[in-house]
Amino acid sequence: MRGDGLVSAAPLLTAVAALSYAAAAFAVVFTGGTLPLADPAVPVALAPLNGPLGEVLLYLLPAAAVPGGLLALAVHVRRRPRRLLVGAAVTFAGLYAAAVLLLIVDTRILTMLGYVPFLLVLALTDPAALPGDYGWPIVGHQVVLLAGVALWAMTAAACLRKSQGGCRRCGRRKGGGPFTASAARSWGKPVTIAAAAIPAAYGATRFAWAAGIPLGISPEVLAMMQETGMVYAGLGLASMALLGTILTLGLLQRWGSAVPRWIPWLGGRRVPVRLAVIPAGLVSVVVVPAGATYLRIFTSGISTGIPFDAVNWATGAPTLLWVLWGPLLAAATLAYYLKRRPGCLRCGREG
Repeated sequence: MRGDGLVSAAPLLTAVAALSYAAAAFAVVFTGGTLPLADPAVPVALAPLNGPLGEVLLYLLPAAAVPGGLLALAVHVRRRPRRLLVGAAVTFAGLYAAAVLLLIVDTRILTMLGYVPFLLVLALTDPAALPGDYGWPIVGHQVVLLAGVALWAMTAAACLRKSQGGCRRCGRRKGGGPFTASAARSWGKPVTIAAAAIPAAYGATRFAWAAGIPLGISPEVLAMMQETGMVYAGLGLASMALLGTILTLGLLQRWGSAVPRWIPWLGGRRVPVRLAVIPAGLVSVVVVPAGATYLRIFTSGISTGIPFDAVNWATGAPTLLWVLWGPLLAAATLAYYLKRRPGCLRCGREG
């Protein structure tokens, strides 16, 4: 399958991408430019990259990309990586993902995805009203770094496959293990339900507010939000969140594998695995930095105009859970993939 083949090719792709990024970033920095890390107009309490941390990362990111690229290249050339190389690859992948998801990437990409339906309507009805200054250089740089997270996750997986003697194409090995179809049916169900519950909680509170129900907030705060129109501001993301809940639960349902027969023309056909895996994988990545950003907002002491306390817990609690939503959704997506992937053409193993 192409997904398995991509994992086996990931170390070389990661090496090329990392060294290319290092060369481009060093060229920018040493010619007097700067990497688009954050909007300088945002306070440091909300955007730590506008402070000393940003000055460090300006040089640390391209500097770390060089040994990272060489490490990925070593994973590529080694037929059976030893324990030290495996530990280094997994550690680098984890540290890089943590830095990118918790410190560098913010809510821009998730917000953009959440408002895609609204932006499409706006593009058709009033193109002049489309946001022109969205910080596109920052978004572009964040997309590049997120692609690096995906590449490093696959590189670490490829390194583990090689070290354990698994098939280089699919990762299956003698004796099974936790990453088989049968094992995924066991551990995949609870993580999938948990992954569906978090966006459901967010969507339910926002729809309740729009309906005039003070779910998780005081009547006074609800009245203030109704007067300012804030109760409707989050309906776009709330709609996407509830859709995400339904689609996540679909990873456990029959209709997540085969189109229901009552649907004209498509009924009974198998749902392509990548049609579910790619969007779910993308969301599992972008919700983590969004949750980290909201955590900084609610712990910064900067007033947002909306209280977050024991009475008004719903203003922040559902978004703070997004840091957990990402890993849970990633695990649920992996379980779905393991259950549905076909037998390997290289090793002949199934399940």
